[in-house]
Amino acid sequence: MTAKSIQLSQPTPDQAARFAPLIAELIWATGPVSYGYQFGGQGLLARIVAASWRAPDTLFAASAATLATDGDKLVGLELGFAGPNFYVFKNNLVGLAGDLISRGVVTFAELKGLAERAEQASYLNAHVPEDVYYLHALSTPERHRGKGAGRQLLQAAIGRARAEGYRELQLDVLADNLAVGFYQANGLRILSETRSPELSREHGFPSEYRMAVTL
Repeated sequence: MTAKSIQLSQPTPDQAARFAPLIAELIWATGPVSYGYQFGGQGLLARIVAASWRAPDTLFAASAATLATDGDKLVGLELGFAGPNFYVFKNNLVGLAGDLISRGVVTFAELKGLAERAEQASYLNAHVPEDVYYLHALSTPERHRGKGAGRQLLQAAIGRARAEGYRELQLDVLADNLAVGFYQANGLRILSETRSPELSREHGFPSEYRMAVTL
């Protein structure tokens, strides 16, 4: 794979179906400590992400994704949307709960625990303003890192956000994530640092950074 062989696109129906099994692992890789705490492991996250991927206007929906591909291989993923949609899509994802329980995909106890832990973790995230593009996830498979897919996805998101008239592109990232340096090298700065003493002490959470680039 070379930088020139990477193609960026919105997922076609065929790609959305073919790459669906890979998405949860890419999401997990962006914050294992946080997702591990909230979801209790990769199993529940995988089931929730799979349901969201197929449901437009939810937090992990294919409709909000840009894919980086090299031939028939998925080499990167960007999920992003208008700032206010973070809260809309979050509520829409919660709205899938009844159907997921009725189909036996998840249990009530699993979702109850997730909701409680997610609420506590949510205090690490600064409010998402209305006039920004919010980059919810940017991830590349480990074996494809350092080859340009992430940079192309980020620059494409910045260009798209600028063209659509947003004031900034913003994202959240844990302070110990190596991606912090990558984002800084691509023009983002740290706006704020948030820490939860309890989550740090009991669950090993680092601080969370809100990062941004002015458009």
